[in-house]
Amino acid sequence: MSVVSPSAVSSQDLLTGIHSSPLPVAEQQQVADGAHFDVVIIGSGAGGGTLARTLAASGLKILVLERGDWLPQEPQNWDAEEVFQKGRYVSKDTWFDKHGKPFQPGSHYFVGGATKMYGAAHFRLRQQDFEELVHFDGISPAWPLRYSDFEPWYQRAEEMYHVHGLRGEDPTEPPCSGPYPHPPIAQEPRIQKLVDDLRAAGCTPPTPPVA
Repeated sequence: MSVVSPSAVSSQDLLTGIHSSPLPVAEQQQVADGAHFDVVIIGSGAGGGTLARTLAASGLKILVLERGDWLPQEPQNWDAEEVFQKGRYVSKDTWFDKHGKPFQPGSHYFVGGATKMYGAAHFRLRQQDFEELVHFDGISPAWPLRYSDFEPWYQRAEEMYHVHGLRGEDPTEPPCSGPYPHPPIAQEPRIQKLVDDLRAAGCTPPTPPVA
C-alpha cells in the first residue's frame, strides 16, 4: 500500500486504524517509474479511505493519491474556536461560482480528507430515500438499488467506524440487521437539558449515531 503526493499510509496502518508516526518515511512517498498497481484510489477521504482500508488485506498492490499532508497533532485539534471560528485547518483555496463570485469552499486537505474535521454523525438513508420522490419542482427518480441492498454495508461501515448509538429511539429508523457496535455517547449538559425538555413536551429526539 502506498500513498503519495505528498503523504503515505501502509496497509498495516489501514488495517489497525493507527498511524504511529507523525510523518511517513521517505520511501512511502515515492513511486518508482514503471511501477505497477492493481488499484489506484484518488483521495483518502471518507470514500477513498474506506475503500483502501477494505482492500488492505486483499493482497492487491494499491496506490492512494492524496494532495494533503498529515494533520499535525497539536492542542488546537481540540480547540473549538481554532477549528470552527478561526478555520485553522481549512484550505486556502478560492473557488468561483457560476457568476464568477469568489467563495471559500471549506475543504480540508489532509490524509483522511474531510473526515479529519467532521461531525462524525453516521445516519443511514431511509427506505423511501431510494424510491421515487415527488417534489414541488419535479420528480426524483428511484434508485436502481434499494435500501435492503445497502443495509449489510451500512452495518459493516458502522462497525468499521465504531459508531455509537441506540437502535429503536428514532421512529423513522429503517430496518437494521444488528445493533450499533457501541452504546451512545453521553450528551453535553446543555444538550441533555434540551433533550429532556423535548421529551417532556412529548417529542422523541433520538440520540444521534456518532463515530
